[in-house]
Amino acid sequence: MRFWIPTIALIALSVLILLGMRRGWRGRSGRTAAVVGPLPEAPVSLGTARTAPFDATYVGSTTAGEWLERIPGQGLGSRAAGSVQLFESGLVVVRQGTDDLYIPRDRIEAVRFDRGHAGKVSSSRRLVVVTWQLAIAVESGFLLRNEEQAQELVTALEGAVQQNQQKEAG
Repeated sequence: MRFWIPTIALIALSVLILLGMRRGWRGRSGRTAAVVGPLPEAPVSLGTARTAPFDATYVGSTTAGEWLERIPGQGLGSRAAGSVQLFESGLVVVRQGTDDLYIPRDRIEAVRFDRGHAGKVSSSRRLVVVTWQLAIAVESGFLLRNEEQAQELVTALEGAVQQNQQKEAG
């Protein structure tokens, strides 16, 4: 009989902690949605495909330079299986269980391989991080299924970044 009271107290405390965490995540989600601004919508015509669609896990988006600071609003902070493909107009991320994400080509500022992003760590060259501009600079991570596809995506995105830099300079 003596063990029931501490057990019930521990369960109640755990439930309260989880509810507090959920409330905090939702509050933060609302605050960051205002800071990040609206997500861009994909145009009707995406233009020519620059890469094939690659199976990938959308790792999440963070504020630029803060690889652990997820952006919870607008579905940017949730991991999802899906695919990623670069088109003439931008990067299309098809995500299972949530809305697709579109990153306009002219907002892509940088691309790199990384070992960690949004709490996900990878030892191989499969984790691709794209820096792009909303109301603030955002970094979105994608874990591709193999290194060859990751390299192909990075090469194509580097071409987009170079074109953006040439447009800004010219």
